Amino acid sequence: MSEIALSQYDGLYKWLTPRARKLFLGIYENLLVTSNASEVGTLLICSANPGEGATSVALGIALAVSTQRNIPVLLIDGNYHDPQICNMCRTNGPAGVGDILAGRIDVDTVAQSTMVPSLSVMGTGVLPASHISLLEPPSLRNLLKKMNQQYPLIIIDGPAVNNYPESVLYGAQVDRVLLVVHSGVTRIPVVTAALSRLSASKRIEIILNRRIYPIPPSIYRRL
Repeated sequence: MSEIALSQYDGLYKWLTPRARKLFLGIYENLLVTSNASEVGTLLICSANPGEGATSVALGIALAVSTQRNIPVLLIDGNYHDPQICNMCRTNGPAGVGDILAGRIDVDTVAQSTMVPSLSVMGTGVLPASHISLLEPPSLRNLLKKMNQQYPLIIIDGPAVNNYPESVLYGAQVDRVLLVVHSGVTRIPVVTAALSRLSASKRIEIILNRRIYPIPPSIYRRL
């Protein structure tokens, strides 16, 4: 779809500047190169602490890939403690991934389309109090494998690794993990602790968010 046609959609697409779209698409393409594959498959995006920008990165990559590469993308809100994805995408269906794992609803009826072509979202839904057992391998892995048939890229927005256990369980069942770190703010021991908790994940990459360049980027490019 053309840039002009996309501009007719609401702020969900306009939320990304052209520079940001290029940056997020570059992150995805780097994942393809480093995995030697035509598709990433399943991706968890999380952070060590709350407020480091993991949700923004998850939404940014989902928007960039779905619009620039016209690939069907499913963005799952896996943060039961502070869900934001559905509100940001202006979709508020009551059911979500939690209801699927609890066996209350079929997977084919939960994903919701957005005003951006090729991008669908899935909310948290409702998990029972003992929901951790439902997230243990291979339950989520099997669900993601089934949904991958329709969505070549599935992105999970997970909660802070050092605060909650869900992202640790997600990480062990997805193809790749992106750990978002607030550059210049998050301390090294905090990141180290998060990486240790994610040790069961196949492959982890670190994304430095809100990085500040002390000299103009044009000069960096000449170094």
